[in-house]
Amino acid sequence: MQIVPEMIVDGVLAILLIAAIVVSTIVYRRLSTIREGQEQLRQLVDSLNNAVVDAQRSVGNIRQAALDADEKLESQIKRAKNMAEELSMISEAGNNLADRIEKGLTGGKTPASGKATAESEEPKANKKQQQEILAALREAR
Repeated sequence: MQIVPEMIVDGVLAILLIAAIVVSTIVYRRLSTIREGQEQLRQLVDSLNNAVVDAQRSVGNIRQAALDADEKLESQIKRAKNMAEELSMISEAGNNLADRIEKGLTGGKTPASGKATAESEEPKANKKQQQEILAALREAR
């Protein structure tokens, strides 16, 4: 009867061994799944790192482009200010010249003063031409 208790112990040990093998297989499968996930995570982190590096490079390029545009705009603004000053001086000189021409044609009297000018001995065609010039000068202002 000693064979039966040994067989029971051997049977229990065999069942425990089979259970250990099944549990080990399950754990191995789960570990391989975790390793696969870990590799995918590593690839994801690498791609994210590459995206961050590309974004930093792009931001640097944008900053450089903004600085270049700023320099161009500053030079164009300076040039525009210089041109505006020059045009202002030209306009002022033109107004002064128009005033002198008007004074020369009217004999120093302006029609805005309300004084009537005396008729001169010039022919009427010359007088009409002077009036046309005066009208054009007034319109140009």
